Amino acid sequence: MIALGREFRGTLARILRDKGTLILLLLASVAYALFYPTPYLGQILRKLPIVVVDRDHTPLSRQLVRWLDASEAASVAGRANDLSSAEEAVRAGIAGAILLIPRDFERHVQRREPAWVEAYADASYFLVYSTALRAINGVAGALSGGISVRRFEASGLDESAALQRARPISFASWPLFNPIAGYGTFVVPAVFVLILQQTLLIGIGALRVAERAADGGSPHPVWAVLGGKVAAVLVIYIAHAAFMFGVVFHLYGFPMRAPWPDLVLFLIPYFAAATLLGLTIAGLFERPESSTVALAATSIPALFLSGISFPADVQAGWVRALAVLIPSTFGIRGFLQLAEMGARFDQTLGAWGALWIQVAAYAGTAWLVLRFKGTRS
Repeated sequence: MIALGREFRGTLARILRDKGTLILLLLASVAYALFYPTPYLGQILRKLPIVVVDRDHTPLSRQLVRWLDASEAASVAGRANDLSSAEEAVRAGIAGAILLIPRDFERHVQRREPAWVEAYADASYFLVYSTALRAINGVAGALSGGISVRRFEASGLDESAALQRARPISFASWPLFNPIAGYGTFVVPAVFVLILQQTLLIGIGALRVAERAADGGSPHPVWAVLGGKVAAVLVIYIAHAAFMFGVVFHLYGFPMRAPWPDLVLFLIPYFAAATLLGLTIAGLFERPESSTVALAATSIPALFLSGISFPADVQAGWVRALAVLIPSTFGIRGFLQLAEMGARFDQTLGAWGALWIQVAAYAGTAWLVLRFKGTRS
């Protein structure tokens, strides 16, 4: 136990002495936490510019355009005489979508014939695409419902009966776990968990390579080296987690529904697994700069494998098999269950157990690497 304590204190001292490691393990996560959420402060895409091509030029088509401009999600950025001119506006970034109102639109409505409008949205940016379609579809549906109500009222029904006849089924949507259905609330918590892993991996890898280059390794037994480094990292990163998920979440208004004891208990194997993985990978390098560059390059693959950008359940089998090797895959899953969904701790045991399996596996690989890299067992 004396060796474990010495390794713990020695690791903290080396982190404080080495400027590069100090930046990675102590300052990088704080900087990311403060600045990363700022692009998502708006949460919801509002007043998306839309170009209108009105081929009907009737009171009904003008009403549709006015309602679209008054909606929360969209604004009419301009009008075009033809579709090709409107497409040029989208290509130039002036607008995100096009509303095309065909000729004889009002005539078809008055004759009770099928009538439609067309939406052309920029699908190269999926958030723009979905927002544009939702805005245009919502306004068109409201206009259609109003016309149906007036027709039923003209046939002798009172307003309540007309509304019931026009809309026999009502639809209500409630965004679970993300009260305002904001993009920031969706992406930032998961990315914070990934940031903690990546700064930890890069920092502990660079620290270990620098140690080996400086003195050939630690004089303490391998178990003490592993235990001391894991303990030192846990102290630092539990503090990071408290800052990120306590202070920063409160500043930016992100939900935190997990009791802190449950959250800390869940994060212990997450940080331990990432530390041991970093110590394992560090054995492949002889220079700290090389390990830093190589581990930094894993950030984008880890992002995709985590399931943040695309659900893991529908990814290819070999991708899912690769994902189970990375702590963030289970760390993000369990954290979101606890922090956003308000799950009980026992409901996260699958992810928590997987992290402990990773701890055991990477403890074995790290032990082998350190055993043959200059420490005494």
